[in-house]
Amino acid sequence: MNRPARPAARVLLPALCGMAALAILSIATPARAADADVQGWFAALDLASTQPNSLDEQYAVTIDPDTGFAERQNLENETHFSWRGSVGYTFGRGLGSLQVSYWTFDNDQSLTKTFGDAVYPSLFGFGPSLMTYIYFNDPPTDVTATSSVKARTIDVDYVRPLVVGDVLTVNWITGLRSATFEEDRGFEAIHNTDINATVCPCLIVQNRHIKTTAAGIRFGVGTVFGFSKHFSLEGSLAVSFLQAKVDALAAQELVGSSVTVTDSLEGSSSRVRGEIRDYDARAVWTYGRLKYYLGYGGSTWDGLVADPISGFEDVIPFAQRSRDSVAFNSVHAGIVFRFGSR
Repeated sequence: MNRPARPAARVLLPALCGMAALAILSIATPARAADADVQGWFAALDLASTQPNSLDEQYAVTIDPDTGFAERQNLENETHFSWRGSVGYTFGRGLGSLQVSYWTFDNDQSLTKTFGDAVYPSLFGFGPSLMTYIYFNDPPTDVTATSSVKARTIDVDYVRPLVVGDVLTVNWITGLRSATFEEDRGFEAIHNTDINATVCPCLIVQNRHIKTTAAGIRFGVGTVFGFSKHFSLEGSLAVSFLQAKVDALAAQELVGSSVTVTDSLEGSSSRVRGEIRDYDARAVWTYGRLKYYLGYGGSTWDGLVADPISGFEDVIPFAQRSRDSVAFNSVHAGIVFRFGSR
């Protein structure tokens, strides 16, 4: 499933080219002596409060039987903890550094609610039992919705500093990235009243699972503005171009006193083109071998989170809507420690 480049990419890529041109123009500028002398191993730890956005985790649609008013029911993911760890080596003499980084986000959400309207669960989306058993039309109904989202990246980056002036340094970033996105969603509904199970089941359980694995190349540029010996402002922008494989599975079980029905759907695609755009801005304090920083950043994942068995909203009312992009925004703080230098 090949997807065209997103509009945002058409804005960011020219910006990257412009910053790259600036770095090329500055290549003749000699590195400062202090930068050239830095050499040795370093390690970094980053802790963040991360908000996932645009997950659009619809689990049902409710309809008021009196007015016919329909409302999508979404599970809202809250801010959660994430972290990044890095280790690398600085070569000195202006030759840059090589580093390996690992980032992870893992969050579980749940919701329990009683609805007084008709409930149409939408995690499954399609199947032979859909029109007969898919809804609870006799309220009230107890609903439990769950979500588990996991995202991980592993980067191997080469960073080459180019000194532009007395207070400005531009860092080239070239590397490799592997990425994983995994999402599990669940829906369970039980009637509070005894109903005719041959017409409508007493229990509906639906589940949807999606997993994406991707790998590719990564390019970026960063800037360092030094205001004093101990304080600087840093920013970075990087884009990863990835080839991905996506697997998805949806299942439902409908249980009543006189009927039990199970359905399942599978979908996969190994020809998915994905993009991850990373951005960051931070304030940095340096004292000897230690660096401390506080910043704001995030990443946008395009093409890697589309569900290959979604998208029936044009055919089947209340089906789960298709989705192609999610984002992770973070307020973060970290520390960098250099083990040796000369």
